[in-house]
Amino acid sequence: MIFASNVFLFLFLPVFLLCYYIAKDHWRSYVIVLGSYLFYAWWRPDFLLLFVAISYWNYWFGLRIKARIDAGEKKIAFRLLTVGVIGNLATLGYFKYANFGADVLVAVLEPLGINTFTLEHIILPLGISFYVFQALSYIVDIYRRNAEPTNRFVDFAAYIALFPQLIAGPILRYSLIDKQLKNRTHSLELFSLGACRFMLGFIKKVLIADSLAPMNTLFISGGGELQMADAWFGLLISALQLYFDFSGYSDMAIGLGMMMGFRFAENFNQPYIAQSITEFWQRWHMTLADFLRDYVYMPLVRKRLAGMLVGLVITMVLSGLWHGPSFAFIFWGLFFGIAMVVERKLGIATKVNTPYNFWRNARCMFVLASCMPLFFTGNLPHALQVYQALIGLNGIGSLDLYWFGTSAMTMTFTLIALLWIVIAGGINIRYYAGTHKDQYFMQHVGGFSALLLWVGFLLTLTRLAANSFSPFLYFQF
Repeated sequence: MIFASNVFLFLFLPVFLLCYYIAKDHWRSYVIVLGSYLFYAWWRPDFLLLFVAISYWNYWFGLRIKARIDAGEKKIAFRLLTVGVIGNLATLGYFKYANFGADVLVAVLEPLGINTFTLEHIILPLGISFYVFQALSYIVDIYRRNAEPTNRFVDFAAYIALFPQLIAGPILRYSLIDKQLKNRTHSLELFSLGACRFMLGFIKKVLIADSLAPMNTLFISGGGELQMADAWFGLLISALQLYFDFSGYSDMAIGLGMMMGFRFAENFNQPYIAQSITEFWQRWHMTLADFLRDYVYMPLVRKRLAGMLVGLVITMVLSGLWHGPSFAFIFWGLFFGIAMVVERKLGIATKVNTPYNFWRNARCMFVLASCMPLFFTGNLPHALQVYQALIGLNGIGSLDLYWFGTSAMTMTFTLIALLWIVIAGGINIRYYAGTHKDQYFMQHVGGFSALLLWVGFLLTLTRLAANSFSPFLYFQF
């Protein structure tokens, strides 16, 4: 089930919220678990068993690790942690990387004349990269004494299964949400804020990202037929679609969480105004960046397994591998890591609070554009074809590929979406990260901005009725 569907909007969500608010406080975790399991099983019921198994695996290890730490047996606790981590990573590795590993092995053995094998295609369970990371953070934080394990499996299951962020984040930390599971505030104001946030994300996804999707498809599928103008325009369209698709999902997830009384971490902070690749990483998919910093980069540096700069490159390569099992994603992560190291060496690694400078921003966007074909295609040979087009080896070209390759309806919705972006720029959700975020948002969604929000939402419902939905891009990760 997906947020941008009639089944979710007009059946699942109203019924779930009705049951949630009717239930007494101590029963609401059960409502969350049952609703989230139904939400997840809507796609593949068989993978629900895997999901429950991973949840119980980490719940059990969390209790055992805590017991050993309390008994002063830290070595045993570390062994338990190691087994728990290996179990999680082995599960993720099998479903996400087994086919990739088999293909690489076959490619190495065939030239040597060694008999090879074929591995049946393994279906990737939705959201496994996200919920496995959340489960990992739980047992690691318990070992580090940054969190206390819950004695109720239903509370832990609710943390892992929360359907708003189950499929594509934001990645939640148990240490930041455990108190909310036990006691959270429900109010009409918070519910209204959540509804507005959900509508904003819904507009980003369906009205904007889905309107740009056909053009992005032409860019990705064009390959060797792309020329210079087509390639650069397609790169711009792909960057916009990816941002509005993923940040739209995050907005909807955060909004749904607020409607249930939860406060989720922010996931985006205007990444395209970044003035360095380092700053871009601090603004894009922030919960993943924080996870990799705390559970990969810092342990590498603190245990002196790698220096700060080498550890940074290793972390970014692993980030690329997390996004997808292909050499294109690995090289994308390597590019990011090297770029961040170079920025530190040159002293141009800006931070989020750095005063804005247009030329620094332009430089960052050019460097970013240099590596994004690897990300958008997810395929190294295909990405090389795009690079050839970007530097003009296939000719200058025109934009006929886009103008004649899309329908009039798509073009109409695209123009409406771009116009909405320009006019509605005042609804700036980065203020959610501030102390007075609610007050600010309430002030700025009043009057004209509120009208824009509702007009955009109604236009989005119209587009949804046209049955032209495209899947969330981050579902593939």
